[in-house]
This record gives sequence, C-alpha cells and structure tokens, in this order.
Amino acid sequence: MIEMKKFFTHFTAAIGALSALVTLISWLNSIASTCYVIIVSLVILLLSTGYATVQIWPKKKLSIQLQPALKITIENGDLFEKKGVIVIPVNEYFDTIVDNKIIAENTVHGIFITKYFRTRIKDLDDKISDALAGISPIEETNRLPAKQKKYPLGTCASISEGGNDYILLAFAHFDHNNHAHIETNEYETIIQGLMHNLEYIANNRPVYMPLFGTGQSGVPKTAQRILSYILGSIDFNYPISLPAGLNIVIKDITKHNINLSGIKDLWKVYKS
Repeated sequence: MIEMKKFFTHFTAAIGALSALVTLISWLNSIASTCYVIIVSLVILLLSTGYATVQIWPKKKLSIQLQPALKITIENGDLFEKKGVIVIPVNEYFDTIVDNKIIAENTVHGIFITKYFRTRIKDLDDKISDALAGISPIEETNRLPAKQKKYPLGTCASISEGGNDYILLAFAHFDHNNHAHIETNEYETIIQGLMHNLEYIANNRPVYMPLFGTGQSGVPKTAQRILSYILGSIDFNYPISLPAGLNIVIKDITKHNINLSGIKDLWKVYKS
C-alpha cells in the first residue's frame, strides 16, 4: 500500500511536469490537433509510468551523510569480499570452536573462522588473547572445551589477517546451552563501544560491517527496524570521524525485506 502511494505520488508529479511543458510548447507552436494531443498524452503516460517505477524500484545501495565526517553506505554484497577494516560479531567469550553447537558455521562468526583460520585455531586464539590483553573479563566460568572468560558486550578485539584488520565485536550473550541472545536495551551500548574503537583503528581505511541482530542473536525486531536503529544510535553518539566511510553490507538485501527507499525518506524527514 505504501509503495503504491509512493508510485502515484511520483506518477502524478511527472504527469504534472510533463503536461506543463507540453502545454507551453503547444501554445508557442499553435499546434492543437486531435492526433497530436493523443500521441502526446500517450507519451506523457509512458514517461510518467517509467519515472514512477524507477523511483519505487527496490534499491540495493544507499549512501547517507550521517554526520559531517561520517558517510554511511548501505549495500547489498558479501562482507568477506571487502578490503579494509571489517567488523565480525562474536559472542561474549570470543569463542573459536565452529561445531554448530558453540559457533554455527553459517554465521558471520563461523564463516570468518572457517575461511581464514580453519587449520590455525591456535594462531587465532593467540591473536585474540593479545588483543584482549589489558581488558578485564567480567566473569570466568567452567564451560570447557569452550573459552572461560566472559567480556562485556561492546568489547572489541582487533586482529590482522591477509591485509585486513578484523574487529571482533562481543555482540551476544551465551547461555549454558550455548544459545545466543541479546537484550534490546543493550544494542545502543554495543554500537557505542564499536564506534569508539573504530575511530582509533580505521584511520583512512573504509570500514565494513554486517547488519547485527538479524541472525542467531535473535533481536526481536525486523531487519528494517534494526537498520534504522543502528543509524539512529550512531547519529546520537558523539561526533564520529571515519574519513573513508562506514559500510553496512547485507547479503541478499531483498531477502531481509529491507526498503532502502523507505530508509532514505525517513532520514530526510528526520534531518529536515
């Protein structure tokens, strides 16, 4: 219903503009034959329909100047094809066992480990330990063979691999059954922790991150609302400078029913 309303808004605007132009040309040339009027009317209808269709066609990329020194691009794509600083959401223990019990192989966390450290788990564990040195865990538990130290959500561990810097972000709690979960009111704190770390790490490199919360962490909101909330949380944060931009990369954006045109319209109203 909303898309049809937008279609007719663009459609009538195009008809109005084209009709005014044609009327002016007709008046200047004193042409008003019936044949001419029919042909021109059909052309106006076709052009207006085409224009309105293009305007509401699902977009796969959107850029927003969120702050003076922060441009955010939302795009369809594969996070692991990007080069620069890449954010990987992990659990609060920074686990590295991909067995579909502790870490599922189809999550961003699981894909990252399998793709780059399948035969080098010890190397990954050492890099994570070095990155977390100086950060105190909030609890130590007995959950062998998984990791024991639990860190606050929003904690970041930066590791280098293959020319990229990967920011492992503690995004989800793990219960005693290794089920990931997160409270909605924790989301903003996590985003703030991430932004604080990115300012120090990114320098002049682009930053890429997935859409957090649409997977196994189970944030009880639609992908559209999660995306809007992320943008709002970043915007309400203190001024952030990421010269090369922040990119939210979503695999198969249409599958998540994300309407980038709606995000664009909402942000225009919000910023006006």
